[in-house]
Amino acid sequence: MKKINKIFNTAKRDKWVVEYDSDLDTLYWSKPKISAGATSKKFLDDFSMYINKKGIVEGIFIEYAKHNFVSHNTEYKALFDELVKVGGDKYIIPKENAKNVEDLLQGMANMVANETLDAVLKGVDLKNMVSA
Repeated sequence: MKKINKIFNTAKRDKWVVEYDSDLDTLYWSKPKISAGATSKKFLDDFSMYINKKGIVEGIFIEYAKHNFVSHNTEYKALFDELVKVGGDKYIIPKENAKNVEDLLQGMANMVANETLDAVLKGVDLKNMVSA
């Protein structure tokens, strides 16, 4: 996984979007269109990632986001306050609200990097994880 510590910069460069599915209680922060060959990988406590064949992270998602993740990370309630319903169970953060959550997303990116480092220190083989 290349440049996991630069995930926030990758997200900005690739114009990642925040979406929430209230039926699944899953928060997505990812490229608008994930590559066909990208797969989801779960090896972190709070986050799963979409990783392409080159080992580049194309997005992250949090299951049980509002009813579990936020209860342990209360500062992220503000992220949910910025969501706007766009139909059915789908919510997004509109472009005009994106600046309001930038610090929270930076913090989330830092959490992903820290949890990844912890996973490596605990013996997770990221190279095999990505290629599996």
